[in-house]
Amino acid sequence: MRSLLPLSMMAVMATLSGKACTPPTASEPRSEDTVAAELLQPDHVNPQAPSPTGWTGIDGGSVFFRARFNGGLGIWTGSDGRPYRISESPPVDPCLPTVLQDAGVQLKLYTVMDVALSRNVCAGKGYRTQNPAECSPAASDFYQGKAVIIPGCWLPDGSFNDGGGAAPCFTASCTTGAVGVCAHWGYIPDQEWPGGPPLARLFQACVRAARADYNGDGESFTCQGTYVDFVDGHGIQTQDTFDGGTLPPLLFESAWNEKGALPFGVLPAGGSCLRPRYFPSPLSRIHGAPETWLTASYDCQQPGAAGTPLRNYFDGGVPFLLLTQTWKNEYCVTDDGTGSGLRTHCPACDAEPLGPRTCGGGNCSPPSTMP
Repeated sequence: MRSLLPLSMMAVMATLSGKACTPPTASEPRSEDTVAAELLQPDHVNPQAPSPTGWTGIDGGSVFFRARFNGGLGIWTGSDGRPYRISESPPVDPCLPTVLQDAGVQLKLYTVMDVALSRNVCAGKGYRTQNPAECSPAASDFYQGKAVIIPGCWLPDGSFNDGGGAAPCFTASCTTGAVGVCAHWGYIPDQEWPGGPPLARLFQACVRAARADYNGDGESFTCQGTYVDFVDGHGIQTQDTFDGGTLPPLLFESAWNEKGALPFGVLPAGGSCLRPRYFPSPLSRIHGAPETWLTASYDCQQPGAAGTPLRNYFDGGVPFLLLTQTWKNEYCVTDDGTGSGLRTHCPACDAEPLGPRTCGGGNCSPPSTMP
């Protein structure tokens, strides 16, 4: 994977990652202290996003546009009935993967304004620039306040409309949204070329995986800032390793297609599985993509010899599009319910800590209970 933070940000993250967690709202659990996590190397920062677009309408719902985006700028009406002004924000994204750059692919960036509020819907949002050794935009806040536009839209039931039929639509996503980061990583659905990778399918699989939408129904099982490593069979995103570092090894999570998580991992006693991104997770609510049969288990492993490069599983043709790996992460459960579900807002500090996250105190599960 490619980095999203420059070297200059690492000292800041080291200072902020151990601070007290943000006070909860009335419907959330009380605040807890977050144990400082080991920091990632700056060339391995890959935060995920539970939100498809990184912004919502004033009613809190996801907004898309029921029209075909033809590059025309101006005012467009959102699915919430509100007017939004879309304008180009050059230059294009300078940090696409080499495979796409070699094919001449470009990803334009935009500004999306709520006309009534005169507000940039992505204001203050945007991942940081990548490691200057890989790519060097003009400023460290290059992506701040910018959006990408892709054809198609994610519907409330978790299904995807590619926007090409009788009900055209398009999506405007901040660069912090799953749609935005998947496009930035090279999965741009309207940029396929003869003999090239199936970017439209990879894009859908990427959004499922970035959000940990295991069941393909739109429910996310991840937190903002969680590290997940994506690997595909086309060299667009390749496997990260931390050999010789201070961080624990990444562990296999799941295989993915555009419908959700697929049977690929194996249990010691047999059977197909995936490894949930968080401990503890509501295992009974995780069953994989429609018409699949798998078990969510912390004992889930990749098949074959331990440490087999994930790229090897793509040889010879495979029924999946992406493989992911992540750390064992622990989160704090709610204190005003059954405690079996993800928090409405996962533990957050002044800046999202990088690497495995463990909370201590309050109603957080103690580290000793981790698998």
